Amino acid sequence: MQETKFLPHRFGLKKGYLYEVLASTYYITEDGKAIKPNTACMGIRLVENNKIKINPYPTTVTFKNIKEHSVIALNFVDNVYLYALAALKEKDFQIGLTEFPTEYYDFKHLPERAMDVPFIKEAWGILICEVESKDQRMKEDSLGVVMLTEFLLKVIYSENLRESFKIFNRSENLALEAIILATRIKVAKYSRNQELLDGLLKKFRDISINIERFGKNKDAIKAMGIVNKYVSSLID
Repeated sequence: MQETKFLPHRFGLKKGYLYEVLASTYYITEDGKAIKPNTACMGIRLVENNKIKINPYPTTVTFKNIKEHSVIALNFVDNVYLYALAALKEKDFQIGLTEFPTEYYDFKHLPERAMDVPFIKEAWGILICEVESKDQRMKEDSLGVVMLTEFLLKVIYSENLRESFKIFNRSENLALEAIILATRIKVAKYSRNQELLDGLLKKFRDISINIERFGKNKDAIKAMGIVNKYVSSLID
């Protein structure tokens, strides 16, 4: 199979902008008989020569998988509920969401590389990438300073599975913001930063109220159901 030519405009990508997608990676089970996929939220940035940069946190499964196998599928998804499933899963977590549900996966076979790469079948577009290079950089925000590995990705396969370019409505944007806040609330909780935690919880409650104001969006409501359970489990 020939490598497809990656045309960023077909995915609505502009150079230098930060986009949120769902990133699927994999590892091989210990017996070597199965591919175990993992999906997480990921910020991506288009850079020179149609390459893509990502900065997964070093403690994540995504980081471990891409470091080991150097392959990642970037899924363009217009269902905010899937972002909640990807962002808030945790091993042995009490809300019962331990992994991204397997029923959402399919596999793309790349015969020239003799590999089956997991992707999200509900995605409207996918980019399958290989790591071309990596570099270290520091990131600092209100949660502290961390050393990140910046991976430069080369697109080896691209496909528009259906036409979309859907723009999230106000409720969906707020739900996505709430998902990101929930992950930050967890960090603030376990770092015992009460001032930061109180501020994040206030923002989270404001968002929850505004989602109700801006309409009964089905996917946003489903997403918030998971987010509320997640945050409640942290602060109860």
